[in-house]
Amino acid sequence: MNSKSTAFALVSIKSLPLRTMVKRLPYATPTVYKAVHQLEEEDLVAIENGTVMVAENFKAHKLSEIYIQSLAHGIDPEFLTRTSTLSVWKAIAEHHTVKDIVGQTKLPAVSVKRILSNFHENELVLYRKRKPIVAEHNKEHPLHRLLSEYMGSETKALELWYPGEIPYRDIAQTPDQIERMLYQQIDGGLLVREAGFNVMGDSKKLIILESMKDGLSYEGYFLKKILTTEGVEDLCILLVKRSLLDYELLLELAKEKDLVNIVGCYLDILRNIDERLVPSTAIELFHREKTRKRRAFLYQEKEFGKDGWEAPYEKQWNLDLYLELGGIEHGVRGL
Repeated sequence: MNSKSTAFALVSIKSLPLRTMVKRLPYATPTVYKAVHQLEEEDLVAIENGTVMVAENFKAHKLSEIYIQSLAHGIDPEFLTRTSTLSVWKAIAEHHTVKDIVGQTKLPAVSVKRILSNFHENELVLYRKRKPIVAEHNKEHPLHRLLSEYMGSETKALELWYPGEIPYRDIAQTPDQIERMLYQQIDGGLLVREAGFNVMGDSKKLIILESMKDGLSYEGYFLKKILTTEGVEDLCILLVKRSLLDYELLLELAKEKDLVNIVGCYLDILRNIDERLVPSTAIELFHREKTRKRRAFLYQEKEFGKDGWEAPYEKQWNLDLYLELGGIEHGVRGL
């Protein structure tokens, strides 16, 4: 490890006064000061009242995790996080032979082989064949997830904007991207759904984050929210009103989750409130695929009973409905 990497590794483990780092690191004083200055310029560390600490951003935080895990596994983190090393790591996700990795990275074959050898020695990759080498990521290694998150680029989120007296953005993202956004948005008003984490910012604007573990799609988000009171009276209506749904894709995902009857019934209710919301073809699509298995729709509202309007829908869609029609109608009118 070079002086800059050693300094960052030390700070990753514990924030220290710069004077203490000079005493503890095996380098000349000017070398330590230069290393810390470079880290500060790269926004990897911050210095407050003479104490050096990991900077408060996603890249610095994730890199510090990689450094600590690398040390724990006896791997040189400076080598692991070089541009050339990371380019080979990224290429292995799609290419498994030396020839293909060379073509992807434009690195010399000898360099690719050396990096692959280091990966294999440290169990970061597995060899399916040795002659010629056919390598693949060892997804069980703790560093696999960290490297993938560190190298991952920001992906387009599913975002809904609510104007009003207290405007807010409702953003659905994958867990690794939520982690990135927490660092980026922490100075503002922030709420993480289902986690009970809510902090206020300087302005009235609020960002609501929701983790989508199964990947990103408006259709997947719709299916997640349709099982909640808030969803049927607010978010799902907004997705429908803004024409963000592909009904054929929604049907395929609903089949996988055994939600065809529930989704079809809900869309039918919305269309009967306002026929402009949902095309009749979408209702027909779901009706053809409805199942004989009887389901409860919003069972968590059972204690409030039924009002009688549900009977035709229950018969047509083979469901027990515990919806509050007034809440849905209010959502249709208000959004």
